[in-house]
Amino acid sequence: MKNLFIAVLALSFIAFTSVSFAEDKAMAERIKLQLKSPGRDQFDAIKDPGRKPLEVVQFFGIKEGMTVLDMFTGAGYNTEIFSAAVGPKGVVYAQNYHFVLQLIKGARHKSMLARLVNGRLPNVRYMVVDAEDMPFDNAIDVAYWGFNMHDVYNSVEAHEGEAGVQTYLRAMYRALKPGGIIGISDHVGEAGYDNVEFHRIEPRIIKEMLKKAGFTIEATSDLLGNPSDGHSQSIYAEELRYNTDRILVRARKPK
Repeated sequence: MKNLFIAVLALSFIAFTSVSFAEDKAMAERIKLQLKSPGRDQFDAIKDPGRKPLEVVQFFGIKEGMTVLDMFTGAGYNTEIFSAAVGPKGVVYAQNYHFVLQLIKGARHKSMLARLVNGRLPNVRYMVVDAEDMPFDNAIDVAYWGFNMHDVYNSVEAHEGEAGVQTYLRAMYRALKPGGIIGISDHVGEAGYDNVEFHRIEPRIIKEMLKKAGFTIEATSDLLGNPSDGHSQSIYAEELRYNTDRILVRARKPK
C-alpha cells in the first residue's frame, strides 16, 4: 500500500509538472506574439530588450486566468504584456490616477486609449481613478506598481512622499486576495546621490514601504540590473535611457 501511495504521488507530480510546463509554454508563446502585434505604442519595441517581459511576468508569478491590477499603467506597456500573460480567461485592470490627464498634456493617457481601439485587448479594463477610490476588495491575484514609487516618494512638494506611497500600497493591499502578490519595479538609487533629481529610489526604502503597508517580502531580483549604471545620473541620461539598473521586489499579502 505504501508503494502504491508513493507511485500515485509520483504520477500526480508528473501530471502537475506537465500541465504547468504546458501552461508556461503557452503563456510564453502568447507574449511572443503580442510583442509583434500591430497597434502597440511606438516606444514599446525600444523598451522590450531591457524589460524582459516574459521573465518579469514569471518572477511575479502571473499565470493564465489570473486577475491582475496594473497600477499607474501610464501608456500601458505592462498592461499589454499582462493581457497576453493571463490570456482570454484572465482580466487586467489598468489604473491611472487623474494626474495622467494633465501629465505631458495627457500623452500617456491618449497612448493607453490607443491600445484599446477596436477591442485590441479585450481582457483589459482601463480606468482613471485615484488609488483610494478603486472598487476592489480581496479580488486581485497580482497587483503591480512599476517605475513610479520613486516619483510619489520623492514628490514631497506635492504633499505625497511616504504618505502618498502608503496610500497606494494600502489600496493595493485592500484590492488583493489574501495571499495575493504585489510586484514592484523601480530604478535603483543610492544614498549620497540626488535621487529626487535622478528619479531613483533606494531599494531599502521600497522594502520598508512594503513592510509598513503589511506585506511580507518574498524575493528581490536584479533581472533588470545594469552593473554599469553607477546610480549617479538621471534615468533619462542618453546612455541609460531604457537600460538603468532596476530592482524587482515580490511581496505577499498575508492569508
